[in-house]
Parts: sequence; C-alpha cells; structure tokens
Amino acid sequence: MTPPRFFDLHVHSTLKPYMLSAVDSPWEDYDKATPEERVRRTPKLTQSDYKKLLRSGTRVVCLALHPIERYLISALTTRPLAYALVFRMRLERVRQVLQSSPFTILQQEYNLFQAYRKQPDGPGQVYLVQRPEDLDAALADPHGLAVILAIEGAHALGFEFRNYHFPRIAGFSYEGFTPLDRGTIRERLRWAAQKGVQMITLVHMVYNHLATPAKAIELRGAMALLPNPYRSLRGVGQYRGLTSYGAYFVEEAYRQGILIDVKHCDHAARREVYEIAQEYGMPVVASHVAASGRSLARRRPRPDKPRHRIQSENFNPWDINLHDEDLVAIAQSGGLIGLILDERILAGEQLLEATRNGQVPPLEPFFQQIRYIYTTLTAAGIPPQNAFRTLCIGSDFDGFIDPLDAVPTALEYPSVLYPGLLKFFQSEYALFQETGLSPEELTDSICFYNGVNFWRGFLAHKAARQRQPTVVP
Repeated sequence: MTPPRFFDLHVHSTLKPYMLSAVDSPWEDYDKATPEERVRRTPKLTQSDYKKLLRSGTRVVCLALHPIERYLISALTTRPLAYALVFRMRLERVRQVLQSSPFTILQQEYNLFQAYRKQPDGPGQVYLVQRPEDLDAALADPHGLAVILAIEGAHALGFEFRNYHFPRIAGFSYEGFTPLDRGTIRERLRWAAQKGVQMITLVHMVYNHLATPAKAIELRGAMALLPNPYRSLRGVGQYRGLTSYGAYFVEEAYRQGILIDVKHCDHAARREVYEIAQEYGMPVVASHVAASGRSLARRRPRPDKPRHRIQSENFNPWDINLHDEDLVAIAQSGGLIGLILDERILAGEQLLEATRNGQVPPLEPFFQQIRYIYTTLTAAGIPPQNAFRTLCIGSDFDGFIDPLDAVPTALEYPSVLYPGLLKFFQSEYALFQETGLSPEELTDSICFYNGVNFWRGFLAHKAARQRQPTVVP
C-alpha cells in the first residue's frame, strides 16, 4: 500500500526558528515537551518543521511568513523582556520586532526561508512553487517539499495599526510607520509577487487601516492584563468592512496574481472581498478556519464573548469562523477552505469536553466540520463533487495553536488523522456517496488532492494569463 500524502494550506515552519531561542533552522526537529505539553500550546516543540513534514508524508504546504504585530509588544505588560520570557523568544529578536517596521522583519524571515532551502545535514530540498511544473518537480523528488509562499497579515507589508505611541525605553529607536497610499500598496504588492508570494491574509489580530478583523482571542484571568488587540477598532466606531485603501489593496493583489485569504477578516470585510473577487474572476481562500455553525440570515451578528464558545454544544460561533453565507460564497468562487486543527476554533467547549472524556471519537471536532460544510454547500445547490472539493487541511501548525489532543504535530497525520478520516468516511459513506468517490478517495482528497489540484489549476491559469499579450488602446 502506498503511504498517504498530505497537503497543508497553512503552516509556520519558519516562525519558531526565526523567533525562538531554542530553534535555529526550519529543518530542526525540536521537541523538548512533556507528553502533556505536546497537546497544548507550547514553544517547546516544532509542529511543522521540514523534517516532521517530510517524515509525515506532507509534500505540499502553504508557508505563511508572519511578523508579529509590534502593537502587541508596545504596552507596559508586554515589553520585550516579558514577551520573550512568556513565549521563550529571543530577547534581541523581540526588541527588534518592536523597533522595526513589520516589512523589515518580513524581509528577514523571507531571507531565513531562502537560506534553508537545502537541508544542511541531509538530502531534503525545498521547492518554491510558482508554476505547476514546480509542484511536479517537488513531488517527483522523494526528498522534496513544495512550498507555496503566503503572508499572514497585510501589516507585514508595513500597513500596520498606527494610532498609538511607542513606549519610552532607554536606547530604543523606532522605524516610523509606512505611508498608507496607493503607490506604496502597489510597490509592496509588487515586491511580494516578485518574491513568489501567492496568497496574503488581509488582516491579522489588529486593525490595520485596510480591513476590520474578527475577534481572535479570549483574554481571561491574568491574560486580561494584556493589551486586547480588538481594542484597536475603537477608532473606527461602528464601521465594519474594507476601507477604501483595503478595497484597493484587494484589487491590486488580484492584478498582481496574488490571492486574498479571508481568515481573520470579520464577516463584513469577508463579504466585500467576495464581491471584488467575483469581479476579477478570482477564487477566495480561507486558509485555517472552521464553520461557525450558523447563518447570518437567521441570526444577526453579535459581539463575540467567551461564554458563547463555552456554552456551545458543537461549534465555536465566533465571527472569526465562517458562517453559512461564507461557505457558499467561497465554494461558488471555486475557492478553498483549510480546516484548522486548533480545538478552540473547531468546536465549542461542550464538544471538546466530550472529546477529552472519550464520549465521542478524538477527531469528532474535525469530522463535524466536514459533515456540516459539505451538507451546507449541497443544500445551497453546490454539486456534491464541487462541495467536497472545497475542503482540505489548514492546520496552523507552529502558529502557537492549541491543537486537537490526537494531532499535536504533523507527525500524527499518517498515524492518526488519515486512518481516522478513512474510518469516518466508511461509517458515514451514505452522506458522501453522491460525490462518486470511495471512502479511500474521499480521504485522499481531503488530505492531499483537493489542495494540490486547486493550486495546480490556479497557477496554470495565472501563467496563461501572464502569457497573454498586453493590448495597448
């Protein structure tokens, strides 16, 4: 039997090597965690280093470069030393993040990625994917890892939240804010396109004057002392959605052949991205998400509170997750939905507790997402094959997530995730029979083919469009 292969729509293989004091290279298989720590958010292991990816059979990933938003390190309680101690980060790197434009940090992380394209102590090779042929070359190499480059958060290009003052720290000097204008947007997106970036998340945890974000974290107990990134929205009042610069950013990204990832956008910003994407004939990607289990047509948006997730029987209903209307819009665009492996995003607390107690299978939070998204799309008139083709893995590994206990790293893909999915499709095959795929084919599609075929098709279309002659009026 051929070992299974995997595709992952969202990993951070270079983030910990760039930021942590204990990890120097994305090829370093670092695991100093206790068994308990391996299944909780911890910097004591790498979840998607290149060695783990290749050992697990993961052959194609979307690697997200991600400078931390320096606003998050700017308050008294999160000055560099505290931040470095809590997250075990290199103190000098955290200081640099606070003082530098995110675009400076982005270029440094990109340089780290380029410096380790070849495994220092073995045959491993990273292939930067810009054409379908690059995918073929990587998959033909038994030691090859295909990397589709992404950026998480347009703040990384310098478009950051700017309505705050930097802390006064002796010896610190700060790079100023990047000008927010159309010329700079064009210039930075051109830089990204030239570097091979194929996808950009429009916003992250903090408002960036391009789009309004969804609330992403719960700050309870001692964490309530930390600066809440959602407070950055206070300056915009009740407005939600894209700003005029945000709409221009989306349009210019599409002109440059870069896809927009709607993760971290709130529902209003997501809706406006769908409209622009339809105008440009572009697919929409949601790289590391889950379904909220609700429709905005049946329930109006409400402020997200911890109790909504804690009291929920099945889904996390927060706006950071996709509502029914989002699912349909992404599928109609021919887009792709990556299911995250962060348990807090996948499910409400009641289902997670049932999972921990053994009352339901350990992967049930993941299974319920597949079941719900597929049935929602087919009920909306999406053909079964197209509905299923929309789904893939988007783990967010090494993004400091709280993974499902059963799948703490990519190493569990072949030993836990694949057999779990196969058993799920075998037991519930009647639901998916109209796809025309067998349980084995359904499992292989979610684990590998849906993601690879999406990017193969998009890159081929992009290359054909670039070959078309420019018509001068």
